[in-house]
Amino acid sequence: MRSKWPLRQSSIWIFFPVLVIIIVTGCQKPSINFGTTFSNNNPTNVVAVDTFRVDMSTVQVDSFPTAGTGSILLGRYKDPFFGTVSSRTILEVAPPINLPTISNLAIYDSLSLILRMNKSFYGDTTQVQRYVVSQLTQRIQLPGVQTTWYNNSVTPFDPNPLGYSDVQIHPRSFYTSQKLNDTLKIKLPDNMGKELFTLLFNQSDTVKTANTFLGYFKGFSIYPDNNTMGAIYGFRDTVIMRLYYHQPGLVYTTQFIDFKLNNRANQFNQITYDRTGTPTAPLTPSGPSGVPTEVSSTLTGNATYVQGNTGLMTKIKFPTITDMLLYPDYLSVLKAELTLKPTAGSYSPVYMLPPQLALSLTDPSNTVGPQLPYGFGNLIVDYAYGASTMYTYDITAYIKTQIKLGAENNQKNGIMITMPAPASDTTFNRVVLGDQFNKNNTSRISLKIYYSSFFQN
Repeated sequence: MRSKWPLRQSSIWIFFPVLVIIIVTGCQKPSINFGTTFSNNNPTNVVAVDTFRVDMSTVQVDSFPTAGTGSILLGRYKDPFFGTVSSRTILEVAPPINLPTISNLAIYDSLSLILRMNKSFYGDTTQVQRYVVSQLTQRIQLPGVQTTWYNNSVTPFDPNPLGYSDVQIHPRSFYTSQKLNDTLKIKLPDNMGKELFTLLFNQSDTVKTANTFLGYFKGFSIYPDNNTMGAIYGFRDTVIMRLYYHQPGLVYTTQFIDFKLNNRANQFNQITYDRTGTPTAPLTPSGPSGVPTEVSSTLTGNATYVQGNTGLMTKIKFPTITDMLLYPDYLSVLKAELTLKPTAGSYSPVYMLPPQLALSLTDPSNTVGPQLPYGFGNLIVDYAYGASTMYTYDITAYIKTQIKLGAENNQKNGIMITMPAPASDTTFNRVVLGDQFNKNNTSRISLKIYYSSFFQN
């Protein structure tokens, strides 16, 4: 659609006071105040164009860092658009720096793994979750020249669980069905606890340093049971293995010794997904390791997808914007508005939208380049009808630059839409963005450019 709004044409009754002022003060050059002021000796008007082609595709990266985010992600849920998503965590604990002196009358009570919620979640929180704990069979050590841990990093663990816990979590109120406020507790075997108690009582070298202890006990893998489906929850990385004991006597005094998280850089989340039977099924990585898979929106239901914690980004290009230079009335771009529209029915209070989406430069290799200084989008959510849900951006400076760079550049390079950190690493919010041919016309991307032109009779 290309529409014109002449500055000198309108109802005579609306502009009558203005005409009186002009007669009194004399003739002035026509000007346009549209963020900037444009003046010219020629009569001018503003033209709005929203017919430029926008090419959209989804980019799937095969791996992304998940270590040291400060968030333990645990659970499993099923998404009608993004498939079944699961997350487990790998971590190690160390004994206290100063070992306590335990009386020979002290009696061992129990051993538990304790996690505390951080209020983040994604999925159906009405379901009871089963969390399982296993012992690692190898120490957490980076292989070769690798500098961090990724979503698909693997650390072997004993398939025989140490313990599990069934719990329903109410993340907004910081409450669980265990009635321990924000705390999730998983009981560990007593034989393991008694052995640790003996080592602590004897002040064994095994528990005097983190290094020697990790040679004895490599760490934990905590994961959701495969038969439960509900939500993925976030927990703080302040996990503790706590050993409880007491002193006998007239007054029963419970005491405990904490084995705290040893190295935050070695705590990472293993995130997996199965997109079978969903619109995102074509996005499964198929190329060489490290090479992102890119799929056109025409092959994924005339929509693209963004979810930071499963490696999905949206790429957009504007290959025809230089056609504007061929318009006989074109003078200058005044404003460019980009509107991203989540598809109707793809989001809800269960499947929440990212509150922010970042725009970054990208190239044919799908590298995420410098972030554009246009904010993270002004999100409006319309759960009732969906028609008004959108992210909007003023990308005037970008469009002006791209027009100067020429058509060949715009055929290759574009913008990558991602979730900004830390949300991209710690949440599972996601969005389905409609392309220009989406079957729902209220869910289509829009690039509207306003330019100044010669007034034409």
